[in-house]
Amino acid sequence: MKASFHKHTKENYLIMDYDLYQLSPDEFENMCLMGKNILILMCFMSLIACKREAVFELEGNSEQVLRERTVGLRYPTAPGRQYFLSTQADSSGHFLLTGEIIPGKAASLNFGYQHLPLYVEKEHYRVIKENDKYFVVSDRKESLQNRYVQYMRRIDSLDATYNRLSHGYDTISDINRKAQLSDQMKRKFALRNDQVISGIKEFAGTEIALNIINELMYLCEVDYRFFTKAMKALGDSIPEGDLKDKITEAYRQAQGRQLTGKAPVFRLPDVEGRMYTLEDFKGKYLLIDFWASWCAPCRAKNKELNKHYQELKDLGVNVVSVSLDNDRKKWVKAMEEDQVAWLQLVDLDGFEKSKVRADYKVSGVPTVYLIDPEGNVLITGPSLEEIKNAIK
Repeated sequence: MKASFHKHTKENYLIMDYDLYQLSPDEFENMCLMGKNILILMCFMSLIACKREAVFELEGNSEQVLRERTVGLRYPTAPGRQYFLSTQADSSGHFLLTGEIIPGKAASLNFGYQHLPLYVEKEHYRVIKENDKYFVVSDRKESLQNRYVQYMRRIDSLDATYNRLSHGYDTISDINRKAQLSDQMKRKFALRNDQVISGIKEFAGTEIALNIINELMYLCEVDYRFFTKAMKALGDSIPEGDLKDKITEAYRQAQGRQLTGKAPVFRLPDVEGRMYTLEDFKGKYLLIDFWASWCAPCRAKNKELNKHYQELKDLGVNVVSVSLDNDRKKWVKAMEEDQVAWLQLVDLDGFEKSKVRADYKVSGVPTVYLIDPEGNVLITGPSLEEIKNAIK
């Protein structure tokens, strides 16, 4: 191959002239391949540049002297203090964090003991403090971050109400009074969870919705019904990424921990010592409730079942409670106090050692299952309306 180089002095660049007619077929093919690779690389670099073209800026003041002055942004799935943007606060706690970011990602701003949820966009953000609580807000009034903050304020208000109500709960010795308070707390908590589900629906299609679930993973892992509602609220347009992968995997594992299919067999005594098995209830719907005398929410559940027992009986539903007490006297006393009218069975091995508890995957009490006439588990923790709909 012959090539000649000419310096073009006016424009100050090099021109390379090829005698293409003197190239061998292999040389020509290699030259074309090299040009194609260069073009692909240029396109790839352009895509990266486009993804990170958004400039992020955040300023704030911790209003306190920080022992550790690092201020950083991290993704929810990143370990520890692995930041994708960071800076150092000055001696008064003031900081300015700037850099190029990938917009549309959920993150948290960390400084001191603060972990502030943030939806990263091409915005200017500020840290504000309201009633000893920090938030990250955007200068643009209608931004998604500001709507996110409004959602967090609503949840904080509901949490404050719940916390005031539950204050001193663990110190109450009267189980009946404790059960009454437990029922009130349950209703308040349900209102709070309804607001969470509404928030997930509001931000569906963004990583904010995913991060709302991620922030409540501790609840999702023990409340499968809530986890299922949250996953349904996400809708079909779920942003791809590590956060989606983390949550979908957690939900898959939660599904594996649920009782499904055929209900496990059992053989347990009633208060008079007569033995019952699952077979005794075949041919009818069975509502089986696991409880214990020392569990205040269980005692509240007994009072709730008392209100609906006759209606359930009229619908053809057998109701059976299985106590996981290890003290017969306490079990009998609780039944008398709660005036339960339905069949009561007991496993006096207690919660920790109970085989029936393990077989039915009961991780906490109360736990209730609806079982169909063929012995299949239909619903975990059903409401009265769900029971009615299931047996229609």
